[in-house]
Amino acid sequence: MTCLFVLWLVVPGADFPICTAVDVQEYPCAVYANSQYYVFWVDNRHHLVDSVHSVYGARVSTNGTVIDPDGKLLFSNEAGLATCAAYDGSNLLVVFRDSC
Repeated sequence: MTCLFVLWLVVPGADFPICTAVDVQEYPCAVYANSQYYVFWVDNRHHLVDSVHSVYGARVSTNGTVIDPDGKLLFSNEAGLATCAAYDGSNLLVVFRDSC
């Protein structure tokens, strides 16, 4: 099963995929920092191979160009639940839950 999610905040009215990898990508979170958007999600593309849920991230420019198509692996070890990100003007923090 392939699941796409879209970020419509960048270009209102123009949906576009950030990740088109196989399997399920879920729990997306976006934050604006350093003149671009950072999008993070829990990714299951390797779940059938190693039974792990990973956290991926991608940068998106303000004109809607996905700088990191299909994202970059940030963490791989049972990151099974929601992601959340915050930016305080200097530091970018990404968190996720690994269990209930």
